[in-house]
Amino acid sequence: MWQTDAWGDADDRTSWLKVSAPFLLCGAFLVAVWFLLPAEQWLLLVGMMVAYVVPPLGRETIIPVGILLGLPWWLVALSLAFLDFAGGLFMAWNFPLVLRIPYAGPWIRRFMEAGRTFLDRRPWLERLYFLGLIAFVSLPFDGSGSLVGSIVGRMLGMTKTEVLTCITIGGIIGSFAIALGIDYVVDLIPPGAGIWVSLVVFLLIGSALLVTYRSYRQRHEMNA
Repeated sequence: MWQTDAWGDADDRTSWLKVSAPFLLCGAFLVAVWFLLPAEQWLLLVGMMVAYVVPPLGRETIIPVGILLGLPWWLVALSLAFLDFAGGLFMAWNFPLVLRIPYAGPWIRRFMEAGRTFLDRRPWLERLYFLGLIAFVSLPFDGSGSLVGSIVGRMLGMTKTEVLTCITIGGIIGSFAIALGIDYVVDLIPPGAGIWVSLVVFLLIGSALLVTYRSYRQRHEMNA
């Protein structure tokens, strides 16, 4: 297993910039979007971005709701992919700081210890590290995203640049794939059907996906 770079372990004079830069980038993104959307839709997009950051909602929930409420599909996908990038950047630059956060830090340490034991018993998994991390971030797994993706990448011995690249690519693939699929479904709904018909269609699709995912997860746990 190769060695990682420092992952920002050493304190330096730019530590304040490393903490604030991801938030400043998000602020700049919202300012740019302000000129593209009416005020009501801009506030809606901000609320959805906040909901994406706060568990348990993921892109598989946020994107359909945003498109159904009238936001452009590409903007919703781009916004969530940008949040994945910003989250990955924060984790890459401030991982030691995150480890000092109460509750979150001890959980991350336990997660890494358990994951390291799992990977040591299956060394072949590390050979798929790059594509595997992209798939992990892009697919709507429980807990997938920039936070857990950064932890997994660190366990695999990846550098900050490699992890951030995987998170960015995975976020773009996952967000745009879901958004394109939902936009296609929306186009199939008759224009005069009304919002309630759209809600029923999305609920049926979501229920089918949830049942499929739960069945897959139960089979996976039984095999494990």
